[in-house]
Amino acid sequence: MSLKFRIPAGEKIIVNGAVITNTSSKAMHFSLENDASIMRERDILLPDQVQTPFDNVYMQVQMMYIEPDNHSDHYAAFQEAAQLAFLSLPDEDPLRATIFEVVGLIGEKNFYGALKLLQKVKKSAE
Repeated sequence: MSLKFRIPAGEKIIVNGAVITNTSSKAMHFSLENDASIMRERDILLPDQVQTPFDNVYMQVQMMYIEPDNHSDHYAAFQEAAQLAFLSLPDEDPLRATIFEVVGLIGEKNFYGALKLLQKVKKSAE
């Protein structure tokens, strides 16, 4: 089954590590017919936007997702980020359980699921 979506005018997406910009003045509609790593501009965290240890966890998961060829480097950075985020939280903080869940998803190579979980938690904290 294909994945169909709409990209507004001027918006960027990443598909398998390649940045694609809709340079049209109109929205672009397209479908992907096979598996691909896709991130919309609104979901991408840039390095200068990392403000918290939790943001750094998101950044490292994002990098594993969009740059699978550099998985081992990104995985090492993820492990460090997850440990720092976990240790920066008080014992009773529910985000500790979230970090454990993200680690489990990464162990299953479910990067998309980990990103969605992290996005959900971040939005609920705002």
